Amino acid sequence: MQWIGDPLTDRFHLSYNTVLRTLEVRGSHLFQKCGRTLKKLLSTITSPVFNEVVIVFAGEDVYCPPLGIAGVLREMYEIKKFHLVYRLEDLESSRESNLRELVVVTQKEVASGSFDFLPCPPLVVSRAVTRDEVYIM
Repeated sequence: MQWIGDPLTDRFHLSYNTVLRTLEVRGSHLFQKCGRTLKKLLSTITSPVFNEVVIVFAGEDVYCPPLGIAGVLREMYEIKKFHLVYRLEDLESSRESNLRELVVVTQKEVASGSFDFLPCPPLVVSRAVTRDEVYIM
């Protein structure tokens, strides 16, 4: 028997969640490769309160941000409008310096016009995590 469709999005159809407000996605080097799946998932959201995509970065992601992230986000935005948040999740000891770097990288992207499709630039926030949480990401 041949599988018709995308097994990931067919299993994770988000239309059943009528109170979904935020979609969180890991901002790793694999982000662009997941673009097709993310767009399919986004197209299944029917929740009237959905309004936010959060890209979660671990400390190591900040210095090597995903290539093509703005392009994928632009295509996602064409499917469903959202506000964009970049959230750094890092150990307290390195969070401040990595947050500064993420802010600088984001400001450069905004200045270059990469996020002109959004109503406002991405909000950059951070959260301290424990060592155990770092290994889960």
